[in-house]
Amino acid sequence: MEIQITDQAMTTPQRVRFAELEETIENKLQAFYAVGEALNEIKESRLYRADHGTFDEYCKAKWGFARQHAYRLIASSKVLDNIEPTEEQRENLRETHLRPLATLPDEEQKQAFQDAIETAPDGQLTQKHVREVVQEKTGHTVRMKAERGPVEWYTPEHIIDAAAQVMGDIDLDPASNANANQIVNALKFYSKEDDGLKKPWAGRVWLNPPYDKVGPWVEKLIAEYEAGNVTEAVLLVNANTETRWFEKLWKFSICFVRGRLKFWNPEKTTGVGAPHGNAAIYVGRSPERFAEEFQRIGTVYAVKDNSISFREITTYRPAAPL
Repeated sequence: MEIQITDQAMTTPQRVRFAELEETIENKLQAFYAVGEALNEIKESRLYRADHGTFDEYCKAKWGFARQHAYRLIASSKVLDNIEPTEEQRENLRETHLRPLATLPDEEQKQAFQDAIETAPDGQLTQKHVREVVQEKTGHTVRMKAERGPVEWYTPEHIIDAAAQVMGDIDLDPASNANANQIVNALKFYSKEDDGLKKPWAGRVWLNPPYDKVGPWVEKLIAEYEAGNVTEAVLLVNANTETRWFEKLWKFSICFVRGRLKFWNPEKTTGVGAPHGNAAIYVGRSPERFAEEFQRIGTVYAVKDNSISFREITTYRPAAPL
C-alpha cells in the first residue's frame, strides 16, 4: 500500500544536514553515542520523509536496523548526556551498560550510574550489575501470586514490531512499565501506579491490558477513539470470543494469531507460552496496512470501515508458518 506524505519537500539546508547525519551513522556505527544523536535528529526533524513513510522504515531500509536497536541507540545517547561520565569512563562504556539506566527518570540516571560504578564487582561494570542497581532503586521485581504465577508478562518483540510498522510510531502505552517500554518504545507510558484507565489517551496507542480485567480497557480504548483522542491503536488480548468485551471488538479489524505467543519478563531467560490463543485488534483508518503486516502473524479479518459491521470484510490468510 502506498503511503501518502503531504510534506515531502525539504529545504537545501535540511538536505545538507541529512547527508551529514547519514555520514555520521555510516562512519561511526560502533560509536553508539554519535549514531544515537544522529538518528534522533533525523527522527525528530523527519529528515527521512522524502523517501520513506516512517522513521522505522527508514532505519530498516537504509541501515538494516531493527526498530528496537535504533530506539535503544537514541535512548542510550540521551543517557550518556545525563550521567556525565569522565573521559576514562566514557571510553569504556558500551551501549548495553546504559540501556537499563534509560528506564529511570533523567534526574536519577547520574546517581544510579555512580552507584553502579562504585559497587561493580572487581571494578568491572556489566549490564547485569547496572540492571541490578536500577531494579534496587525502582523496587521492581516480578512478584509472584501463589495461584496464578507472575503478575507481569510482556509482549513478544515481533508483535510490537508489527504494530509499530502499522502505526508508524507508538505515542502511548497506557498499561505498561519501564521494563516493558524498552521494547515498546512508546513516547509516553502509564504504569500500574499511574492507573491508565484514569488518564487521558491520545495519538497512536499500543495496548496489552491486564488480562484479569480486560473489559474496562476495551471500553476506554473505544471511547477515546470515538471521541477523536486516539487516532489509531493496536490491542492485544486473549481470543476470548465468547466474552461481552470481545463482542465490542468485532466491528474492528482482527488478527487471530497463529500458535501460542511466548510472553517474557526481564528476570526470565525464556518466555512462557500463553495458555490461550491471542488476537490483535486494529482500531483506525488503515486496515489494509494492518492486514499487510499482521498476515505474517495469523489470519486477518480486515474491516474496511469500522463504522459498519460485517458488510465489507476481507480475509487475509498467512501464506506459510513463521
